[in-house]
Amino acid sequence: MSTIKHVLTSFAALGPMLSLAGCVQAAPQAGLRLRPDAPQCRMPKAKLPTLGVDVDADRPAEIKADFNGDGWCDYALGVPYPINSQMNVYDLSQMMALGQPAGWKPVFNGKKAYEFMDKGYAQDAWPTLRVDLTDVRLVFPAQQGAPFVLGLFAGDDAGKRDVGNGCYQYNTAYRWDDALGTFKKNDAATRDAVLKYFYSEMEKPCGAQK
Repeated sequence: MSTIKHVLTSFAALGPMLSLAGCVQAAPQAGLRLRPDAPQCRMPKAKLPTLGVDVDADRPAEIKADFNGDGWCDYALGVPYPINSQMNVYDLSQMMALGQPAGWKPVFNGKKAYEFMDKGYAQDAWPTLRVDLTDVRLVFPAQQGAPFVLGLFAGDDAGKRDVGNGCYQYNTAYRWDDALGTFKKNDAATRDAVLKYFYSEMEKPCGAQK
């Protein structure tokens, strides 16, 4: 795992998108048009926010990307999913803040993670706890808007599936939900269209490589 100083010029997860700038393709689902390159986001003027991750213990990857599609770079710390009781557990507000022109906005629209559980919002649809962003890819719409996030690890949803021979392929797609201030899982049709576009226009699936 990279250190906090390993900034996301070191965010290798975005590399495939940045290498195909300028090309916009139609996705298989009617009305959904995507692009393989990430639009340039602007960094807020304020200094980076202090988040709740134990940097020394978890050595997170530093992520700067526009997750909510407003043109401003958001800031997140990629922490591996806690697969055992010895690893630290965080909610999304401890790992991420949204960029704005003069500063940073908390996720959940300023609410606490437990308020989502109290209101019955399911973790599998709107992940709030144990969100792992260390191995994500972003697929942006052709027009302005939030990207689709592949590879988000949340709870029982590992973001990838084992297709054999050591090959793992993305199998979920999330997108930022402004109303709740967190990610929301896409429906099956949208997910399939985004994944088909990703593996046909942006990256070959590992099972297809020779």
